[in-house]
Amino acid sequence: MDRKLRNPLNLHVQLMLFFVEDTQQFLRSVTGNAGATSTHKHKFLLVLLAKREQKASETYEKMSQIFRYMLHQRLNIDVLVLLAHLELATIKSYTFFPFGNECESFKPVILPLQQALLTQLYPHKLHNLHGCPLQVIVWEVPPYIEIQPQLKDVQGWDAQLLKMLARKLNFRVELMANEPPDLVGGATYMNGSFTGAYEMLRQRRGNLTLGCAACLPARAKYFSNTVSYNTVEYIIVLPEGKAYSYYEIMLFPFNESTWLLLIVLSFICFIFRLFDAPRFRHLPSPVRLGCIMWLFVLRISYEGSIFRFVHNAPGRPLPQSLEQALQQDYDFIMDPSTFRMAASVNGLNECSRAIPGLPVDMFDQLLQLPQGSRTGLLTSRDFLSYHLDRHHEQRHRFVILEQKVLNNILCMHLPLGSYLARSISNLLFGLQSFGICQQLVKTPSWASAVATTSTSKPPRGCDALRPAHDNPFAESMRFLHAAFNCLLFAEFVLILGIFLLELLSLHPQFRWLSWFFHRL
Repeated sequence: MDRKLRNPLNLHVQLMLFFVEDTQQFLRSVTGNAGATSTHKHKFLLVLLAKREQKASETYEKMSQIFRYMLHQRLNIDVLVLLAHLELATIKSYTFFPFGNECESFKPVILPLQQALLTQLYPHKLHNLHGCPLQVIVWEVPPYIEIQPQLKDVQGWDAQLLKMLARKLNFRVELMANEPPDLVGGATYMNGSFTGAYEMLRQRRGNLTLGCAACLPARAKYFSNTVSYNTVEYIIVLPEGKAYSYYEIMLFPFNESTWLLLIVLSFICFIFRLFDAPRFRHLPSPVRLGCIMWLFVLRISYEGSIFRFVHNAPGRPLPQSLEQALQQDYDFIMDPSTFRMAASVNGLNECSRAIPGLPVDMFDQLLQLPQGSRTGLLTSRDFLSYHLDRHHEQRHRFVILEQKVLNNILCMHLPLGSYLARSISNLLFGLQSFGICQQLVKTPSWASAVATTSTSKPPRGCDALRPAHDNPFAESMRFLHAAFNCLLFAEFVLILGIFLLELLSLHPQFRWLSWFFHRL
């Protein structure tokens, strides 16, 4: 074999070599060889020793059985059989082309051996599948996969990529529904247990599955993955911060220490007036002028702070990162598939819960929670953009946590050792290198119109997406109405308190209250 191959390839070929006389002997050898498993995609070289009295049809049948076993059990099509007649001192090479005029053809095809190149002995067999069907397991996960009624067709970003691969490789897509159909993907565990589409792949009931499926270590252990064709950012989405009431705005401009200082000064003035001390009746003019100026500055600062606050219309402060959200006792909701994927994020499992439904349905679930609840949603920007594209009126009701949580790398999954993995990976790499994969998902990103927790307003250019404010006159009238209500409440408390104290001063034990009112 080494002398038959041209230089410089003759010394750089690694093959799984078997010397057998019949099919059963080959099957026993492969089963007992730890290196000849579906995890090792070596090229196989079989030397089949033929007998002179053996008919050619019997020999061809043996080779067909070997090819059938390699395709169905080992998922390997790089097989070369050297048919050696020791008595005749002849040797011929055979292989098979599973996709041709008929699908899954195991007919031995003779190859020229003299001065053959490696690519001639192991030719590429998957450049054209001649319209043969491939079973693709899909599930509903917009905007990646949207299944048409009765599984007639699929739409979405990943569906476009699948159709492009079908045109490139010339295969026919046979759609298979996930089991159960409402399950998004499925679970894969390191102990070898599976659910959903991955259990179907493990049972080899399908050739391929895709639909926002992450490349996870457990899946790489039990399945063949293609190269990554997309990266998805997962973020925390919070409901819009609750706005301050007008009564809170009137108390907002000053912090607690300023209000405490005002209360103490008011109490001191009240005490001075109550006891009517002579030395405090006539203060020096500079001191009185300083007090008046201080009250003027305080009033201007108060009014300016309220004006700025009302003009900016901020909401209540929201956490800036996942760590701050956890410290503020936020909990998080997500769909079951995202819940399984986020299991590796530290600190997120203890305060997360899965809600049945699709990822794009979680936004309505978030809005249905009571206002002011400390609850966020773990989702991706793609799901948020898809939801906002269909619900424009909700674009101002969400706020994105500034810091992303994780990146989700998407890839396609095939049965372990599948012969299709390398061909599909090569195509995906070419499509991604030329930017075609990125172009398929290039849609208007409505998620960029959503404000983040580090900004009080949406990004520039998105002001038109905010809800229209009322006219300034109505806004001012509502604020004056709140101020008038506060004044009425203060007058009511004052009048009621004075009336009760005067009534109480008529009692013999509280005669000192009469002196108190006299001093006032």
